[in-house]
Amino acid sequence: MSDRPDRQEKVFDPSPSRLKKAREEGNVFKSKELASVGVLGAGGAVMVLGAPRAFGVLEELTAHLFLSAATTPLNAESLPGLFVGIGLPVLGVMLPFFATVMVAGAAANVAQTGWILTGKPLAPKFSRVSPLEGAKRLFSSKGVFEAGKALVKVAIVGPIAYTILKNHLPELLGLAALPLDAIVRQTGAWFVGLALPVLGALLALAAVDYAWERHRWYTDLKMTQKEVKDEAKEQEGDPQLRGRRRQKARELALKPRLDHAVMKADVVVTNPTHYAIALRYAPEEHAAPFVVAKGIRKRALRIKALAAELDVPTVEDRPLARALYATVEEGQPINETLYPAVAAVLAEVYERRRAV
Repeated sequence: MSDRPDRQEKVFDPSPSRLKKAREEGNVFKSKELASVGVLGAGGAVMVLGAPRAFGVLEELTAHLFLSAATTPLNAESLPGLFVGIGLPVLGVMLPFFATVMVAGAAANVAQTGWILTGKPLAPKFSRVSPLEGAKRLFSSKGVFEAGKALVKVAIVGPIAYTILKNHLPELLGLAALPLDAIVRQTGAWFVGLALPVLGALLALAAVDYAWERHRWYTDLKMTQKEVKDEAKEQEGDPQLRGRRRQKARELALKPRLDHAVMKADVVVTNPTHYAIALRYAPEEHAAPFVVAKGIRKRALRIKALAAELDVPTVEDRPLARALYATVEEGQPINETLYPAVAAVLAEVYERRRAV
């Protein structure tokens, strides 16, 4: 593998995010041959099943036109009605066929790709109209494969159609002597006999095309080593930012839970609602009283609520609360300048306990 990024080989399987992005951009694999077989099969089935009714309607329409030709004037006033009288029956015959073909084509594509709503494939691209890019596509592996498919289809359909029609050639020449309903039945039977083996052969070709299209699509989405690293960096962020996040997570993990911290406190100093500082005096831990928890606004209210719930004394001292919050971090002992004020608060707390 070359070390140059622009020459690296795509040897890594596409990541889930790359596959998702490709799908969002409308880049999905599908076999046109499979969709074509679905359309041909559905259209052929409609023709076979609907042929008797269609020819019946056309027969009635033709008879009506001939019988009324002598009495129907051809002028500007009669033409709209004549067109409507001919168009509606013809539309009734053709509409089921075209509707079935459209639904079959859409269903064949949705079955392969699922529902995708994106306008990115419709965005104009110069490469689509560039003669040079067109020549590249023509002589690419995909272009060669498409040309090969066309030749294979001719090689498949041609001999099958020739063999079947050759076997029925005497009957074909005698169709002119048969009534219309007999011609419809006979040609319908020949059509089915021709369509089934052709569709079977085309279905086999479509299976090969489906496998090839999926392989080509997956290969195109494979990633180089640089693309893998770039995607990882994009998803996880800059290494320095990740380091800072991990450091913050470690700091938070080392901090005790708020309820546990307040439970250990000897007193909570408040201001009275905006600040709350929980203090503990344990000579075996620190030589001076230290802050086990502190907070402002919502966190202060939470500390006060926990203190009330855990029977921790609360003392309102606005200057001391502000000073403690501004100068002492959680887990750290108080400054020497605050010793007298904190000692007075602790003395008040101890006095309350003795009184109880």
